[in-house]
Amino acid sequence: MGLSRAYIALGGNLGDLKQAFNQARSDIEATDNIHITACSKLYRTAPVGPAGQPDYLNAVIEIETSIQPDALLTLLHRVEDAHGRVRAERWGARTLDLDILAYGDLQIHSKALTIPHAMISQRMFVLRPLCDIAPKWQHPQLKVTVEQMIDQLIETGEAPLPRGEAW
Repeated sequence: MGLSRAYIALGGNLGDLKQAFNQARSDIEATDNIHITACSKLYRTAPVGPAGQPDYLNAVIEIETSIQPDALLTLLHRVEDAHGRVRAERWGARTLDLDILAYGDLQIHSKALTIPHAMISQRMFVLRPLCDIAPKWQHPQLKVTVEQMIDQLIETGEAPLPRGEAW
């Protein structure tokens, strides 16, 4: 199998997030058959989920890989676990969250994995960093670009995110 381009979202709201993101990026890059080709800026966003959580830090990386999506998901879960990720409650606070947003033009709908990510078009905190590195990426089902998905969210009243910061 040749190389595929994939996008991975990084998020978290507990601990030293910049350090966790940098270490996660290093862990992913150290894996055979994965090469990071682009990184978004970092964005601070309000939490989605249970009340009382600290703000999140969000980013997206682009990789080229020959690793299959299910094996990539397993790798990402191992990286999360190494950073103390606890899955206590849905959308609860976390040290590190790694999600596969897209993998080439694949469309996967299994119990373990949905690609493209099921909520990608509804989450500014994912779309804005994705737009930094792939503004013209087109959702294979919706047939709209990242830029167009952002415009659609803004039209529904969602505020654009402030400028991101460097890692």
